Amino acid sequence: MTNYTNELDGQIKKVMTQITDAASRQDLAAIQRLTQKATELQDLKGQMAAIQQRFDSLTAEQPNAPMPPTNQPMNGVIRQLLIEVTQGMLNENLLTVSRYVKSGLVKVGEQFVIEPLPSGKPFQTVLLRQGKKLRERGKIADFYRTANVKAGDYVLLTEVTPGRWTLKKAPDGEYGMARLLRDLV
Repeated sequence: MTNYTNELDGQIKKVMTQITDAASRQDLAAIQRLTQKATELQDLKGQMAAIQQRFDSLTAEQPNAPMPPTNQPMNGVIRQLLIEVTQGMLNENLLTVSRYVKSGLVKVGEQFVIEPLPSGKPFQTVLLRQGKKLRERGKIADFYRTANVKAGDYVLLTEVTPGRWTLKKAPDGEYGMARLLRDLV
């Protein structure tokens, strides 16, 4: 797995250099294309880290060891979904995870107990088949409003114990360059 991580790091570095070159030429089309590629590579890196942690926790487990309580994380993160919020998602109070359904990381019908951060009351929802979105739109709207999420921002949906997730706005600039580049132009 380390070889893949190193290869991903190299590819991300290469794409970031290409973005810098495209920015110096003011080639917006190339910047957008390369930014999408960098975002997908970063997503893969996060998914690989989550898979590695999950694998490590499963293979290191003692056969008679007690299960951790459901409110305590098992080695931190089990799965992490990075989602770019679009204006349409904001308008309709949606949180869609299509990419992660396609990759098999989450499944239609899966139940989620989500704690929105920094503050918010946990709520329960389910992943719907149509639109690959979470059902609880009212709570998603509350989260967007409270966390001051805007179109182009990223949010992190992180599974901390099986079926229990946190939802938070990703720090500006940590994921993807599209919004930063849009703000510069």
